[in-house]
Amino acid sequence: MSLVVDTVAAWPLLGPFVEAEVLGPAELAVVRAVASAAPGAVAEDLLALGVVVRATGLGHVRLEVGDLGRLVLGDAADAGITDLPWPPAEVWLDGLRQSPIVAGPESAATPPLRPLVLEGAALYLQRYWQYEVGAAAAVTARAGRAPGRPGPGPDPLAPAAVGIALERVFPPAWEDREDRQRLAAERALTRSVSVLAGGPGTGKTHTVARLLAAAQVAAGTNRFRAALAAPTGKAAARMGEVVRAQVAAMRAEGHLDPATADAVAAHEPTTLHRLLGYRSRTRFRHDAAAPLPYDLVVVDETSMVALPLLARLLEALPADARLVLVGDPHQLASIDVGTVLADLVGPAGRRDAPGAGPLAGAVTELVRMHRFGERSDLAGLAGAVRTGDAGGAVDLLAAGSAAVRWVRPDDAAGLEEVRDEVTGAARAVVEAALAGRPRQALDAAQRVKVLAATRHGPGGRDEWSDRIAGAVWPLVPPAERQGRPAVGTPVMVTANDPVNGLANGDVGVVVLADGRRTVFLDDGGDGRELAPSRLARWEPWWAMTIHKSQGSEFPHAVVCLPEAGSPILSRELLYTAVTRAKESVTVVADEAALRAAVDHPITRASGLGARLWPAAGPGC
Repeated sequence: MSLVVDTVAAWPLLGPFVEAEVLGPAELAVVRAVASAAPGAVAEDLLALGVVVRATGLGHVRLEVGDLGRLVLGDAADAGITDLPWPPAEVWLDGLRQSPIVAGPESAATPPLRPLVLEGAALYLQRYWQYEVGAAAAVTARAGRAPGRPGPGPDPLAPAAVGIALERVFPPAWEDREDRQRLAAERALTRSVSVLAGGPGTGKTHTVARLLAAAQVAAGTNRFRAALAAPTGKAAARMGEVVRAQVAAMRAEGHLDPATADAVAAHEPTTLHRLLGYRSRTRFRHDAAAPLPYDLVVVDETSMVALPLLARLLEALPADARLVLVGDPHQLASIDVGTVLADLVGPAGRRDAPGAGPLAGAVTELVRMHRFGERSDLAGLAGAVRTGDAGGAVDLLAAGSAAVRWVRPDDAAGLEEVRDEVTGAARAVVEAALAGRPRQALDAAQRVKVLAATRHGPGGRDEWSDRIAGAVWPLVPPAERQGRPAVGTPVMVTANDPVNGLANGDVGVVVLADGRRTVFLDDGGDGRELAPSRLARWEPWWAMTIHKSQGSEFPHAVVCLPEAGSPILSRELLYTAVTRAKESVTVVADEAALRAAVDHPITRASGLGARLWPAAGPGC
């Protein structure tokens, strides 16, 4: 409390912003620390600093000075709910240009560093300006040179050999040639950086498997090193499953000999943090001084990658390596800062927009659906949400089908039916775990998954988890309920744990194996075991948040939305949830919430897209 009172007393301008909770304890702590180090800073400078600190917590990389209120307050600003004394934009800008805590782009990287950078009318925290400028410069430099040149020795993937290899894994009869999977693979292997974009089921990971196979074939006896990575353990495991399945198919088709197939299948995907050698939030083992030892790096689910992590990856890449970034730009962005994949795809994902920039010709978007067919109800619902067609989404849900179901919160019978299906799957988890069948238990845990928009409150993850756990608890003998987690509990790791080889998002089930309790973890292959006592940070995985579900797929997804007034509702949130379903989706929400979600795309301010696609102009 004294922090707040003392701050407001020293700088009365900040008072209304504190009262409106625009500035909280975290922002005020930064404000006071900077003010003590720079006594020449005035209240307007410190207000700008506090608001930008808050903005980064909301995912923005930068803020236009004249747009601060809209982006930080969201709908509250538009609705006139709050009327705060923002300084006039031009006067504020003039003051910031003279501020002792603000640097311009020309001096932003020169010590002594200042906490804010003002570029035009856009304000950044210094480190995020550095991340953005560094990432844009690295992508631009990489895009401007051919791969395999600066390092010693010949390029293991000579262009002629790549062409022959592509014909081998994408034969003339390849059914998806018109969908540009072969083009994407060619760009991946002949450019230093490329982007493979596409919605669910369009064949992105299938393409990754075939480009990896083509690289192995093209390299022949040359030394060739590739790495596959994703932001979470679950996404990495799923990537590995698809790659191995595609390799097996190519082997059966005769496109790969056994030795080459084994070499391709041996590439085990990992998390980006493991790949870079995580040491702390800002330190990794691999950087410019100790680069990654790979000729090719493929990153799946790039929509989940935050700007700082992209910058670290680019810094750690050898100059002669190829980088392939894969993902769906319409999914939720990282819970951290930035809109990395959307910025990288830029106007290449909008056919009527100008496309001049370093990545022109390096972005391939796959559009043909393979998982459930372009005309399926699941594809139709995903498409309606993605394009902002609320009426179309509501009509599809109202019509209903085997693949798409809508249950309103006031439909008691419908809710009970959904709960019965969810708890039935949970009972199968417990029964298999008690019987010592770990793989069966893990498969049952992934058959039906509740995806909640929120952690707490009605319809939230916690409410669903408590309901499911309560329904299956009587099945577990008292002796197996002792300790945590109890036998039969599906678990999700919630923090990186390099000591035990665990990553945030890894999942498993606690089972009885030969009379002892163990956690059977999904590693994308045969699975592995870990003593429950070695789980440091975890949560029950009966249900999960939609944010946590990114990178996962489930035969049946049960999507639960809050009421229409919830600020978490967004188009990207609903699209991400719906596209986690492989076979069917049940949406639990009222019509107002559905329309609110579809009608509200997330707005995040970032300058990376404008740096990479200058012809498209600035934008959020």
